[in-house]
Amino acid sequence: MPLTAVDNPLTLRLLGLLVERPMHPYALAVALNERYPFLNAKSGSVYTLVRSLEAAGWVAQTGVEQHGNRPARTVYALTGQGWDIFRERVRRQIREAKVTTSAFVDALAYLGALDRAEAPHVLRERQDSLEKRIAELDRASDPGLPEITMIEVDFVLHQLRAEADWIRALIARIDGGELAWPAEGQA
Repeated sequence: MPLTAVDNPLTLRLLGLLVERPMHPYALAVALNERYPFLNAKSGSVYTLVRSLEAAGWVAQTGVEQHGNRPARTVYALTGQGWDIFRERVRRQIREAKVTTSAFVDALAYLGALDRAEAPHVLRERQDSLEKRIAELDRASDPGLPEITMIEVDFVLHQLRAEADWIRALIARIDGGELAWPAEGQA
């Protein structure tokens, strides 16, 4: 089995889109970027991943689609094996995947190493970034789709909003002097 099909973080999302309907790789890339704009999936990467998934037996060609003068595009769908692997990955990741990112949590543990005046500024930059991601996901939401189809977007939005609220409160505590700050050289 190709490593790219096993290890690529786009695999589950790509398989999920193929559960909804068969598509050609370009349509998959467009759908990935519409639904998950923060991924910035490149069509070349999607084509490569589809070829890897086909070699692994997870997807198969179902036909060719052509509209007007556009080039003919090969359409892919999940195979029985692909459907089984998709469902097993969903089960496993729901049971085992970590929700928090350790890089942020690790850095947060040493927030006191920053100057008391700098920390709120850095936190505001993160908050601004969170607000942009929230706005992107809000725009990507399609009210025409059944809620279950986009349930992960709802979950991520709740997480991002909770993190933004928590950071906002932390900034207020730092600015208000409520949070004890270590002496310079201590964290």
